[in-house]
Amino acid sequence: MKKRAFGYLLLVIVIILGLSFFPQHRRVRSLMPHLPAPIASEKALVTPAGQGLEGLIVSEICDNLNIDNRFMYWAEPQDLEGFNSLIIALGFSQQGLYSLHKEEEQEIERVSQLVQAAEERDIPVVLIHLGGQDRRGTANDDLAEILAAGTDYIIVTQDGERDGFFTGLADENSIPVTVVNGVSAVKVPLNSVYR
Repeated sequence: MKKRAFGYLLLVIVIILGLSFFPQHRRVRSLMPHLPAPIASEKALVTPAGQGLEGLIVSEICDNLNIDNRFMYWAEPQDLEGFNSLIIALGFSQQGLYSLHKEEEQEIERVSQLVQAAEERDIPVVLIHLGGQDRRGTANDDLAEILAAGTDYIIVTQDGERDGFFTGLADENSIPVTVVNGVSAVKVPLNSVYR
């Protein structure tokens, strides 16, 4: 009987020690499949941060969801007039900047001022990153860090979140974040912003 009790005790100790060697996943307090309640109302201003095609894709998703929106490549603070929400699609494109005869620094300044103006007017800001890890890069990450403080919700694809960057930003700034499997899965969390 004592041998059996000692065997069970030894087994429990081995299991506990064995489990302690497995990596512990970081708990993200703000991670959710979608928002529990709407945070914004229509009409939405959609603009890219970095002049990539992601802004057009997000605007098309809004159209498919019947979210009243207007897409503007170079939205500035005064353009917020008449809008009740701001959706920023993160994605730097040198070609996109070149086509507008703009520099990266000008784009960062524009989007930063836009988010600051939205915050001053109590206009909710949604930051969306559709691309994978290859669309991240220093410029995108730096801009996301700058914008996070004025953002109300982050939606990111799983491919773009492999390193936990966006969930880390969400935790640091107490922002809800949703990680989706792909671009088509953005519909549910985006819809939850308005309905």
